Amino acid sequence: MTTQRLLTAAMSAALLLTLAARAQAQITITDDRVWFTFNAQGPLWEKSSKWRLAFESFLRSRDGVDQLDSAAVRPILSYVLNKHSSVGGGLAFAPTFPPVGGQTMEYRWFEQYVLTGTLAGGTLSSRSRFEQRYIERNDGVDHRFREQARYSHPISKGSKTSLIGYDELFVHLNDTRRYPKGGVDQNRLFVGAGQVLNARVRIEMGYLNQFTPGHGLPDRMNHVLSGTLLISY
Repeated sequence: MTTQRLLTAAMSAALLLTLAARAQAQITITDDRVWFTFNAQGPLWEKSSKWRLAFESFLRSRDGVDQLDSAAVRPILSYVLNKHSSVGGGLAFAPTFPPVGGQTMEYRWFEQYVLTGTLAGGTLSSRSRFEQRYIERNDGVDHRFREQARYSHPISKGSKTSLIGYDELFVHLNDTRRYPKGGVDQNRLFVGAGQVLNARVRIEMGYLNQFTPGHGLPDRMNHVLSGTLLISY
């Protein structure tokens, strides 16, 4: 019950912070986007190894699918502590493509802790991630914390189809020229479904709402069609 209460509190805090940020601005800029993520993961060597290696990449558009907004390649090395938790980290290479043209490169070190359990016949998990973001033409390192709470539940006993929902809150921990105000960076709320295709392949698809408070400028809200392909090896 302690873990469940902590996750419930985290999700409630994320929702309250997002609503509070939205209430501060009168104007919200909206956009329709498409995100695609590829994730491959498995043991680092033999199947019994507690070390696991994941390779993740994504492409994200803006203005529907008219323009490429950002992309990333993100290898992650993790160590399984027990059947409920793991700790790990990695490095992301993440270019963004501003509307004015050109490219801004970001190198992002990160560390994370993942906790997983069961609840009401489904799977409840949390992921806590710290990021150190080295962004081109910035005057310092941006430090950011992300907390995600996720729940999935099969639509029936033994079904390969599951309903999925998660909420992830992003918080800046310091001030730099690129992000001059610490505090809430964004919130992502996802609802969708997952389908197991075979023992190694799973897909997930659904709607993601990305809200970014403007901190004095107009807020931004993106309506995202999000799809993910996951492969286990």
